[in-house]
Amino acid sequence: MMNSIAGIIEPFALGFSTGTWCVMYCAPVLLPFLCGRENLTHRKNLSLVGLFLSGRLVTYIALGLILGAAGFLVSEFFNPALARRLSTVAYIFCGIVLLLGGFGKRMCGAAKSSCGKRILPIATGDRATALLSGLCVGLHICPPFWTAAVRSAASGSPVAGSLYFLFFYIGTLPFFLPLLGIPF
Repeated sequence: MMNSIAGIIEPFALGFSTGTWCVMYCAPVLLPFLCGRENLTHRKNLSLVGLFLSGRLVTYIALGLILGAAGFLVSEFFNPALARRLSTVAYIFCGIVLLLGGFGKRMCGAAKSSCGKRILPIATGDRATALLSGLCVGLHICPPFWTAAVRSAASGSPVAGSLYFLFFYIGTLPFFLPLLGIPF
């Protein structure tokens, strides 16, 4: 029982404590897209933000499944003591990157992808653009993302890996609430 509660609290706390990182990576894509819409109503804004966040969620769950499955394969053929040492080094690296980021240095995600643009000819319109933008932004790699990725892979289970990303995602959602006020 305690392990399952920790399995929910840890990723949620990671998302909640680092949600500003998520907004920093998503807002430069989402804000110009929302502000560039004519006659943006609250309903349309809610729909577009919802599609954007849904795309992010789909990417996170897919990555959790993939990383959890990879962690399962690695755990079957990998020395656990070495895995713990590598995990410790990864946590230290993530902590250093977060600290440096706090002091104003940009270490990750400096290059912008083609998020927010029409990627496929059939993907036209605001709704498709919002969804595809969310899918793309879900791949922006920042220190909190690395931590979630390492923990998902360490779980050794595709289901546990995807649940880790799901609760991480839920923890970041409160930071996106101000985006719902764009039509004001």
